[in-house]
Amino acid sequence: MTGDDSTTRPMGLYGTTVLLLVLLFFVGLMAGSRWVSPALLLSAIDGSSDLLTRITVLELRLPRNLLGILGGAALGVAGAVMQGVTRNSLASPGLTGVIASAALAIVSLRTLSSPGAMWLPLMALGGGLLGGALTFAIAGRRQLQPERVVLAGIAVTSLATALTTGLLLVSGAEAAELYYWLAGSLMGRGWLQLQMVLPWLLLPLGALFVMQRPFRLLQLDDDLALAMGLAVGRWRLIFLMLALLLAAALVAFTGPIVFIGLVAPHIARRLAGNQIQHWLPLSALFGGMLLLAADILARQLAFPQELPVGMLTALIGAPWLIYLLNSRTSPRSA
Repeated sequence: MTGDDSTTRPMGLYGTTVLLLVLLFFVGLMAGSRWVSPALLLSAIDGSSDLLTRITVLELRLPRNLLGILGGAALGVAGAVMQGVTRNSLASPGLTGVIASAALAIVSLRTLSSPGAMWLPLMALGGGLLGGALTFAIAGRRQLQPERVVLAGIAVTSLATALTTGLLLVSGAEAAELYYWLAGSLMGRGWLQLQMVLPWLLLPLGALFVMQRPFRLLQLDDDLALAMGLAVGRWRLIFLMLALLLAAALVAFTGPIVFIGLVAPHIARRLAGNQIQHWLPLSALFGGMLLLAADILARQLAFPQELPVGMLTALIGAPWLIYLLNSRTSPRSA
């Protein structure tokens, strides 16, 4: 591949992905229980429409779309980081027990006390850290084979889910709300939730995009990375902590949304090829696009009811996981 080709291909990918994301964004502003036509959408944006349309578009759907894009980007980048620094193609927040453990922490806090919103991301971070650490400890720190990590993650997720169910049985009147929250949803999320989650997502995302050189070096063999002056253990821990923070903080506000962190990095990696510097940005774009598309479908598929977006991402991601496991164990891949 020539230098011109290697430059043109990522630029074309970025252009196409951004265009699709913008189109989805406008569809998300129009879609819902009350569809808004393109002409009415433009009038709502410039302030000349009726009050109900302005509230629907600017106060309900706009922050929801922004949270979907930002949350999907966070999950996509978190998955790419976990896959990259562990060199494990099946690592992701959902498959390593991080999301289920963060959800357990939130349910515990909301069942046993009346926390302020500022405590939710901190509690989710603690739960996600414990769940992720337990998964990698069970899998074996120096033997992070993909299948072992998935099995360990399933075990930790099952344990966290069982404990969460037990807490729901004693949560009283709040159980119904928590059950729906555990399915993962962007419904009802507005400017307040977006404002609260913004620093928890933007700061880690910015840090990860800046630290491209150590991320690329961590793709190499540990001995080679050490020879190039990289403190492998320290940087791996930093990247994993930032990835965990992204996933756990989002769980605190949207509930557990799985498989975006698995699917988006794989799509980005296949399209970016060997150009590792494009893996994280493309994972962010594809993650935002997948979550926004799933949220739009969640509003329409069971109209007038709304499906939990976490259910749709699971329906998308589970076949992808089966495909990845089969492709790894097939004789042709050996």
